[in-house]
Amino acid sequence: MQIETCLHGDNLIHIGHAGSDAFVVDPGSAAPVLDWLRREHRTLTCILVTHGHADHTGGCAELRRECGCALVMPAGARRKGDRAVRGGDTLEAAGVAMEVLDVPGHTDHDVAYFSREAGVVCTGDTLFLCGCGRVSGERWEQMWSSLCRLRDLPPETNVLCGHDYTLENLDFALHLEPDHAALRRRRAACTAAARPGRAPAPSTVAEERATNPFLRCDTPELAAAVDMAGEPPVQVFTQIRRLKSSW
Repeated sequence: MQIETCLHGDNLIHIGHAGSDAFVVDPGSAAPVLDWLRREHRTLTCILVTHGHADHTGGCAELRRECGCALVMPAGARRKGDRAVRGGDTLEAAGVAMEVLDVPGHTDHDVAYFSREAGVVCTGDTLFLCGCGRVSGERWEQMWSSLCRLRDLPPETNVLCGHDYTLENLDFALHLEPDHAALRRRRAACTAAARPGRAPAPSTVAEERATNPFLRCDTPELAAAVDMAGEPPVQVFTQIRRLKSSW
């Protein structure tokens, strides 16, 4: 399977394809997807949605109308599709086997789509590159558990997230740990690679484990950096997520 990522504002729309068929994840707009399909002469067979926010579903109706494709939505989302999925389900998208992971916290119904065969996970707004999404309704323990679930995927798995906040997230992480050598290297590499209108290269689970502060809330170094040495990881997570929201 190959992945094409379209940048629409700060939204990342991921298109996977194998052979002549394609699927799309979180199409906030139909236009970039339709342009790609026409240019590449592919057939869209499936839309996968990680959660029901409008910036992730805005293109679904037009894509269904234009392409006649199936819509897969998380169980519990207000919008209904052709299939409702929850953690533990499996599906096939354009010939690619996917596992559905429950990762609530940003909303109460977020899912991620993981292809062990292709080595990718589509995380929506739960896990960003060097960041994580906002937490809804004080679901701190739920979000921390979801991030740990993603952190436990194979280290070589490519992380495809829902928004490009990468440089801002790296700056926040360095604000917390200015002497973190791996973070400094990652910030320099991402700055050098950044181009206006171009989506960032995917990260890996291994890189996120090493440098994403929201996956490191159970490390003594990060707890000490926010004056919470010895506190439970979920309390450290709550503190740094609140700090990020007001940063």
